[in-house]
Amino acid sequence: MARVKQFDQNEVLEKAMNLFWNKGYHATSMQDLVDHLGINRASIYATFESKNELFNKSISLYQELETKRIADFLYQYVNVRQGLYYLFETDVQKACSSTTKNGCFLINSIAELANTNHDICAQLSIYQGNFERAFINYLQYGVNQGQISPYKDIYAIANYLFILQGGFKTVSKIQHNSTELTKTITIGLTILD
Repeated sequence: MARVKQFDQNEVLEKAMNLFWNKGYHATSMQDLVDHLGINRASIYATFESKNELFNKSISLYQELETKRIADFLYQYVNVRQGLYYLFETDVQKACSSTTKNGCFLINSIAELANTNHDICAQLSIYQGNFERAFINYLQYGVNQGQISPYKDIYAIANYLFILQGGFKTVSKIQHNSTELTKTITIGLTILD
């Protein structure tokens, strides 16, 4: 008779995501996962196959939650410039006031793994594209509403916005002055002029 899993897989995945986000992929050992998730090693392997696969699922969950958060936030604002400014301002305030100083899980993972794990790096590239898609859709809305010139390259701008957002989240780990980071956002969004 097969054993029934005694844990909520989604809850465990969220805990794993937070652990990887806090410590990084390489610094998170299987024993760390066992201790933090509260399940035994055999259950981790039976459910997620490997640390690598658990990490992939964790970063996928992060990407899914963050792209939904971004899209939900932006579409509260019919003015695209205002929506982007408030999104980034909110992210700066949150990053500067956070006690964990984790930055962006995706950017952290790209920086850590780009040269060492090509399989994970390929997945990270897909996730980056999904983040950018949220910006592209919103920018296209701005073009359709006459708020952004139809001659602007919204794909390049979406990539730039991803880099801008990841950049200030990374810098907020060491620079806690939200006023200075907000000035960067104001300057950065002049790309829409």
